Amino acid sequence: MKKPRVLQILPMYHEAAEKILNSGAEVVRTDDYSIKKLCELVKDVDAVVLRAPARIERDVIDANPQLKVISGAGVGLDNIDVAYATERGIPVLHAPSVNKVSTAEHTVMFIMALSKSLLSFHKEMEKGNFNSRNLISTQELKGKKVGLIGFGSIAQEVAKRLVYGLDMKVSAWVREYDSAKHGTAKELGVEITKDLKKVFSESDFVSIHIPLNEETKYSIDDKVLSLMKSSAYLINTARGAVINQEDLYNLLSSNKIAGAGLDVYEVEPIPKDSKLLTLSNVLLTPHVGGTTQESNYITATTVAKNIINFLNGEDPEFIANPSVLSKSRE
Repeated sequence: MKKPRVLQILPMYHEAAEKILNSGAEVVRTDDYSIKKLCELVKDVDAVVLRAPARIERDVIDANPQLKVISGAGVGLDNIDVAYATERGIPVLHAPSVNKVSTAEHTVMFIMALSKSLLSFHKEMEKGNFNSRNLISTQELKGKKVGLIGFGSIAQEVAKRLVYGLDMKVSAWVREYDSAKHGTAKELGVEITKDLKKVFSESDFVSIHIPLNEETKYSIDDKVLSLMKSSAYLINTARGAVINQEDLYNLLSSNKIAGAGLDVYEVEPIPKDSKLLTLSNVLLTPHVGGTTQESNYITATTVAKNIINFLNGEDPEFIANPSVLSKSRE
């Protein structure tokens, strides 16, 4: 039986996933993710799997009318035109929630590092300035309040660690009522609210956990950021473009908020001339929150199995647009 053909754009997050792909399909591999090149390569494949910064846009989808399925290599789907794929009846697969522990731990790491002035101390110790212990202040986390923007699987894991591990108070903003989320919040002692301004104004730390889409892009702007306490910190391990980075820079550079921990950026890699790189009150990491060894293995193998199973006629475990599934099977 002839194997299906899969276009793999950039490496998978773990080599075990590539073995799964190669055992179940004929893989066409490319590191050239220009739209022109992808339009050429996609013409003779059944499926596409990709990771950022590669993108699958309308032109690529149109280049192969027989394309059966598209899959992200991990959790996020903001680099795939899901709406157009859905319009064309093409399932879009991914692996949501499987990196929730890794990302939650990264979020908590930011909170702890910022509260203990870890970056400032490290820089002073590099200079041999042991006396910095008398110059730089730190704070306890017990009793401090964290506001979570969103209360999905990652935010819930964050809340568990903050409540049970650090004895912190946690509130979470949600857009609409969800009985399951409210039940989890009640178990954890997390306050659920639909008042976004309240969360920003009352929290000592605000942590972003919402997806990037047309509704959320730049939604965290000066209107809400300016409500934060001057002693408060902003954490973002979600997607960079949910925050208006210019507004954030202005607040940070004028010390209107204490600082920030950022793992994601509107443009990645972050440009070398980004003004965020000039700030001393920002802790930056290169979008690694969800990419631990354990998470990479689980995420990548889940994605690979999902694609192969779908191409073999099975229902995928994770699909972003389930409404197209019946149409695709027809």
